[in-house]
Amino acid sequence: MVDESNRPSERAPRERGQMVVLGAIALAVVVFGIVAAIGALEAGSATETGADAGEQAVVEAELERGVGCLLESANERTNDEGLESAIDDDLKAFADRYQDARAHSSATVVDVELEGVGLDRADDVAELENATVRVTTTSADHRAERTRTIEAGCRGDEP
Repeated sequence: MVDESNRPSERAPRERGQMVVLGAIALAVVVFGIVAAIGALEAGSATETGADAGEQAVVEAELERGVGCLLESANERTNDEGLESAIDDDLKAFADRYQDARAHSSATVVDVELEGVGLDRADDVAELENATVRVTTTSADHRAERTRTIEAGCRGDEP
């Protein structure tokens, strides 16, 4: 005669095995979901970094053209004694107007400060060759500061 008390013990390892397999599958689904969520967050932050890089390129181009034209204009209208102070005043006014314009179109704040100018003294006439400016850009999650030397001239007029 077969003892019925042994039957449940024969099923117990099979039922435990099925529970282990189901638990492993559930754990794998949870881990896969976490990995997918982390990947999505990293992709979102990479997109923001790309947007910051694009914004930075726009700022660089605008400053290159604006400060270059400012230097050329100062050369045309100022005598050599007042050249350095004139460009300092002009650059401060340019920086203020540029900040105001950026404030209406972007959340990035750009601060421009004159560090020095390069003068060419030929035939006893001084002419601005370049200006060294410190550019600080600040957005909600990023701050960068760099020093640039910008040559005199209005670039971008030619096709």
